[in-house]
Amino acid sequence: MSHRDTLRALANARPRSLDPSGQSDPALITAHPRPESITRTARRPVRRLVLAGALPAVALAAAGAIVLDNASGPRPSPVQPGVSSPAPADAGGLLLVAAGHSESAPAAAGRYWVLRAEHGDGARRAQDELWLAAAPGLPSAAYVRAADGGSWTARPLHGHTAENNFLLAGAPRSARELATLPTTPAKLRNKLLAWYADTGAAEGRDHFLFHSGAALVLDLPVSPQVRAAAYRMLAALPGVASLGRVTDQLGRSGVAVTVTRQGDFGTAQTRLIVDPTTGQALAQESWVADSPSSWTAVIAARWSDDGLPEASSLR
Repeated sequence: MSHRDTLRALANARPRSLDPSGQSDPALITAHPRPESITRTARRPVRRLVLAGALPAVALAAAGAIVLDNASGPRPSPVQPGVSSPAPADAGGLLLVAAGHSESAPAAAGRYWVLRAEHGDGARRAQDELWLAAAPGLPSAAYVRAADGGSWTARPLHGHTAENNFLLAGAPRSARELATLPTTPAKLRNKLLAWYADTGAAEGRDHFLFHSGAALVLDLPVSPQVRAAAYRMLAALPGVASLGRVTDQLGRSGVAVTVTRQGDFGTAQTRLIVDPTTGQALAQESWVADSPSSWTAVIAARWSDDGLPEASSLR
């Protein structure tokens, strides 16, 4: 099953009420924010929906879960609970602070990586919760609902296995691959650039590294050490700038770092929004000509050893 087939399957699960034209839009539910007006060379990898990996099943470590509340933002990190400090003004400083918080977080694992996020594209928005198998032989599933609430709809993800469930650097990866990623920024950069050469990505190397690093810190189930290495790699990239304090599309406060390029219809910008007090990435947004074109905001990400839930049990 191709990644395009996967996007189509999730889109078909989307409530029709969200689609004024009657046509499901795979990009709304599963695509990573992508400026629609960017030139061909500015295109970047789609959202890493595919999860995989043969991690051994272990008990869910609740302390290792990322829980992001729509109203108030991330809950206090296990790192220095309740302690906050002013966010650095420059992008590199912000990302290095985030790396420090991430590195000290407890490790966790489980049979499923559970990711709930909200996606928007223009005036439309929807939520999904993905239960992505990380152990061999388990089925994966997606649950979709309107962003303003309502009932969840379940959709099996046929063809998704523990060997192809994570998308990183433009190709499906297994959880085993993610677990063996380098934990130093230089080696992580070299590993990602080896994949860049393999995939023949049209975008420049630095933009490729920015999008790959953003994937690692935003919603992929990697170790705290890999996430910290990704932040440090991002901090060293040229062209990454800080936008200062911003509010994401769910109303949560954070600090944005961005890369910018000139597109067909104006400046195209990719923003990574981070809570500087916890090091947790909140959202990734695409902006064109000073307006958001698409976005993904992570609501919660955690490991679980439970089986696939009934859609009616989700809240």
